[in-house]
Amino acid sequence: MWLVVMFDVPSVTKEEKREYLHFRKYLIGEGFIQLQFSVYAKFCASRENTVKYHRYIKEIVPPDGYVRLLMITDKQFSEMVSLYGKSEKEVEKKPVQLLLF
Repeated sequence: MWLVVMFDVPSVTKEEKREYLHFRKYLIGEGFIQLQFSVYAKFCASRENTVKYHRYIKEIVPPDGYVRLLMITDKQFSEMVSLYGKSEKEVEKKPVQLLLF
């Protein structure tokens, strides 16, 4: 599963900027990759893992922030088309997972 986070967070005042940076740093610290401005995604091994991140993100959303969370399968994510100008760009691949027994 992929968890896609799309957000609009005001960043006019110093307090709003601080809240925006805290939110963005949380996403990056948890391994989310930036797809576009204010659009981040993370590969999660299971649906339960996406639900866990959903709860965490819900707790740290800035007061005036507008956030959408989208859970999609790896197959759906891999079928995304990414255009950069007139040319297509390869879509991000899911990370290699290390299994320990």
